[in-house]
Amino acid sequence: MEGLKVDGRMKVKTLKADFKKTFGYALRVYNTQNHFVDDEDLLSAVRQDADASKSGEFSIDPEWTVDEFEKNFKENFGIKVQVYTQDESGLADNNLKIISGKSLKVDGRMKVKTVRENFKETYGFCLRVYNTQNHFVDDDDLICAVRQDDNADRSGEISINPEWTIDEFEKKIMEIYGVKVQVYTPDDTKLADNNIKLFWGNKA
Repeated sequence: MEGLKVDGRMKVKTLKADFKKTFGYALRVYNTQNHFVDDEDLLSAVRQDADASKSGEFSIDPEWTVDEFEKNFKENFGIKVQVYTQDESGLADNNLKIISGKSLKVDGRMKVKTVRENFKETYGFCLRVYNTQNHFVDDDDLICAVRQDDNADRSGEISINPEWTIDEFEKKIMEIYGVKVQVYTPDDTKLADNNIKLFWGNKA
């Protein structure tokens, strides 16, 4: 997954929107009094360190943890930011990679290999897709072509929530597409724990 380019000449609202779109997480930006800054302000105008870059470009690495991102942002722009969960109900776990908050869109018209590759890249886990005989399907098959339930949607799009547990994800794919999938550990050696959330695959 590519990183996100940030420039001091960007507006705060642009940074927040791009961050949410790219990584899934919500972002809050603060001034020197620890108050939220105006969304219309430029990043260069709210920096808290006179020696920090006013307008230089900064690339956010999706492999950074939340803690690394916040520290790197403060170091490069002199601005305090905090990463929040998707629903903004609380702070994100500092030890998670920022890619972990990313929602993944799946469409029944996608090839199996595309879904598997995107799933691995986004959540870290491996994904296996089965046919009605419980055999692996061909990677070049379309998701809609391997469904096991004739009443299931053939091609509709869904957005995978990283807050879903493994069990919830597997059930939703069967419910929506009629396709059996199983989530395996990042090293593909065994089934992932059904009770953990999808974003946990990126803690490794």
